[in-house]
Amino acid sequence: MPRHPRPGPSLLGFVALVCAVSATLFALLEVPDPDDTAWRGGTLRVGYALEQPYAYRTPEGSVTGEAPEVARTVLARAGITRVRWVLCDFNALIPDLLTGQIDMIAAGMFVTPERATRITFSLPTSSVGQGLLVQRGNPRGLHDYASLAGRTDVTLAVLDGAVEHRQLLLLGMSAERLSLVPDAHAGLTAVRRGRVDGLALSGPTVVLLAREYPDELEAARPFTQPVINGKSVAGLCAFGFRKEDTTLAARVNEQVRAFIGTPEHLALVRPFGFDATTLPPWARPGDHGPGD
Repeated sequence: MPRHPRPGPSLLGFVALVCAVSATLFALLEVPDPDDTAWRGGTLRVGYALEQPYAYRTPEGSVTGEAPEVARTVLARAGITRVRWVLCDFNALIPDLLTGQIDMIAAGMFVTPERATRITFSLPTSSVGQGLLVQRGNPRGLHDYASLAGRTDVTLAVLDGAVEHRQLLLLGMSAERLSLVPDAHAGLTAVRRGRVDGLALSGPTVVLLAREYPDELEAARPFTQPVINGKSVAGLCAFGFRKEDTTLAARVNEQVRAFIGTPEHLALVRPFGFDATTLPPWARPGDHGPGD
């Protein structure tokens, strides 16, 4: 039986050298550990999801909305100008952040206890509550959801399955006086034509809808936010970061604190239906100090 020749010393040395070089290259090219995804400078990838007026694309393809525009400003003020916008499904924003696909979330995301266990939130940038779209002059005198349970003369349009639908039912309004509509513009049409007395939706969305027919419609003012089970249902929106990105979060937070609530900020977000009434509590006049 023929035998294979044993490799000589020179061949063994060459093989060892190749193995050592391969191991070094592999170490250099190795994908970072998922637990070590902190941003190290360079282009900042900011994730957003499509939901007007919080974040969306213009017909020309530019990313805009309340959250991206505020993010652009505070990032520029923090010296971060290389930004790439990454479109995500809303429910993928946090997973994509944690796995290093994006470095920051700017999508009008509500701060919740469950989310706060997974990511770090910035200071809230807005407080988003509910609103009512009514006919010009508010002839029915609608200024809250709570009093509507006893108003048998009032009917409202609500989006089928929306949070406002559930809130009104919990506050005691009968289902028979709620008209389910498929989208916001169907509700707007119902108010314009007098089929219902108002449309219940989020505050910024109501403001935008009222602007479409300023001679016929308005956002009910003043408006008292609903309280259910002793708690306000208004949500606080903020930017999101990985837990290990403490330096990045601190840089952004410093600029958020300096910018939110200023005349420049209010002018920036006004086109999206936000105003002084949607400022987070910490940014309202008299509610906070420099060290809060």
